[in-house]
Amino acid sequence: MAEVIFVVEDGTLTKFEADEHIGVVYIPDCVKRIGCKAFCEASVGKVVIPYGVTAIESDAFVDCGLEEVEIPDSVTTIETWAFSGCKALREITIPESVTSIGPWAIGYSEDHFHPWLEPIPFCRPVIIYGKQGSEAERYTKDNFWCFNEHITEFKEI
Repeated sequence: MAEVIFVVEDGTLTKFEADEHIGVVYIPDCVKRIGCKAFCEASVGKVVIPYGVTAIESDAFVDCGLEEVEIPDSVTTIETWAFSGCKALREITIPESVTSIGPWAIGYSEDHFHPWLEPIPFCRPVIIYGKQGSEAERYTKDNFWCFNEHITEFKEI
């Protein structure tokens, strides 16, 4: 059985570690924020975020093998680069509770990012599910095209 380690400091999940690929990760209920780079380069299939988490910080899942994520309607903020580099993430449902999604949070890769250039989009679009008129729809519309590539697609739930 895989050894899984969660490091939680003052309600913020600061580090997730596992010694092998984990199919489904259930974040502990005591977590209120997913910290910067908490899942950086982690080999996980699905992450279930508990109700009570309010923020997903910048780079939280950067370059993670994430394929699927469940975001509860307690989350209000998804920061810059939160899901960048998650090349296996094909779709994501953003609850109506999310009122702020930072730049380049979904649909971009940091692989070729340089401060003087724009970020590089994935080679295929990420489908973002959400309510019409929500922050999810706004983010999708603002990030529909990058370098003449279709990078996000919005579908109403």
